Amino acid sequence: MPRLPSSGRLVALDALRGVAAGIVLVHHVSMTAPGIAAAYQSTVGVNTGSAGWWSTLTPLKFLVAGPEFVLVFFVLSGFVLVRSPLASRAASRAASHANGLAARGYDWVAYYPRRIIRLAIPVVVSVALAAAWILLVPRAGIDVGGSWLARQDSPDIGLPNLLGEASVIGGSGRPDVNPPLWSLTWEMWFSLLLPICVLLAVATRRLPALWAAAFLAVSATGYVTGIEPLMYLPAFGLGALLAANYESLRTWAAGVAARRGGTALWIGLTALGPALLVSHWLLRPQLSGLWGDLTLALRVPGAVLVVAVVALWPPLQRPLSARPLVWLGRVSFSLYLVHFPVVVAFGTMFGPGRWWLGALVSVPLSLALAQLMYLWVELPSQRLANWTGRWASEKAGALGRSGGRQADAAASAAAPARAPEEERANA
Repeated sequence: MPRLPSSGRLVALDALRGVAAGIVLVHHVSMTAPGIAAAYQSTVGVNTGSAGWWSTLTPLKFLVAGPEFVLVFFVLSGFVLVRSPLASRAASRAASHANGLAARGYDWVAYYPRRIIRLAIPVVVSVALAAAWILLVPRAGIDVGGSWLARQDSPDIGLPNLLGEASVIGGSGRPDVNPPLWSLTWEMWFSLLLPICVLLAVATRRLPALWAAAFLAVSATGYVTGIEPLMYLPAFGLGALLAANYESLRTWAAGVAARRGGTALWIGLTALGPALLVSHWLLRPQLSGLWGDLTLALRVPGAVLVVAVVALWPPLQRPLSARPLVWLGRVSFSLYLVHFPVVVAFGTMFGPGRWWLGALVSVPLSLALAQLMYLWVELPSQRLANWTGRWASEKAGALGRSGGRQADAAASAAAPARAPEEERANA
């Protein structure tokens, strides 16, 4: 069984995040092609063998499944964020048993400023960059053709809207200056609710299959009713469930791999995840209404399977540890934040007839900007977030110690005053 790195991170999961960001980029680039954008909206009139048919109604949809891979982000966040507190909890209990002393658990005081700053600074910069791209390449009044580009026609770059989008959870409706920020709303809510999610994750260690079924049922209800919190938050919960039961699942996975036919089972599970992710598109011509909504809900178990197979099956981890994919994982957050306005700008500039020229420019430019964003914004924000977390933790600790000393001093000062009363009572 492979051992985790000393940091506790699985490099393959970081690479998977990079693959997900890359597929989101390719999805948005594909939508600048009029035929693909039209097929994405409706299968009516889609000719067999056309680009729209290949990209929406065949298994190749997996390569441009941008919205589906956002759910992979959610599962990954649930897994990664919950693992750290659980690891600290386990280490604390182990130290208590070994030394007979209470060890310090997860530092929640440091967590909140660290997490909020880690997300907020790159988001604010990305909104400013998106507004700059909109000013640099105006979209209003230009006949770009294609329904998707047309919907990007008139973003609101007024200060109130920019501030709303930059605040992530303070905006009204879905963002239009940098639309991918819609997913950061759910990332932030999950981050704020993390202590509750950790307690829930611990609870899932009993009857995990039942908990998984409950999360999937809630998600399916969300897709049927259109209630977004029910659609998206269960994906984080399933990632947390995977984190809480990770060690037992690794033992199970090693046992399965050692048995005859184990490799075939893992190959099947590896294929099943992507198939579930895009099953809505494969079944779209045959199903609609309630059944179509339920096929949309299959994205969630598909995303969980994609993450679980990468986390648990070593033969899949090795190719994902290749340097280009590791790099892509490193800049994935920055890539997710910066690519959209670049894609729209060059899609608008070259027009629907030459959308492929826009793709040839926007893809490498987005990757280059992601690297710069990572170096100049994301890394400094991480350092600031870590420093602020330590500072907040130290301040909270100092206040706690000061309060303890004041309480002791008050108790000592009160003791002589009570002594005469006690003496009279004893007399």
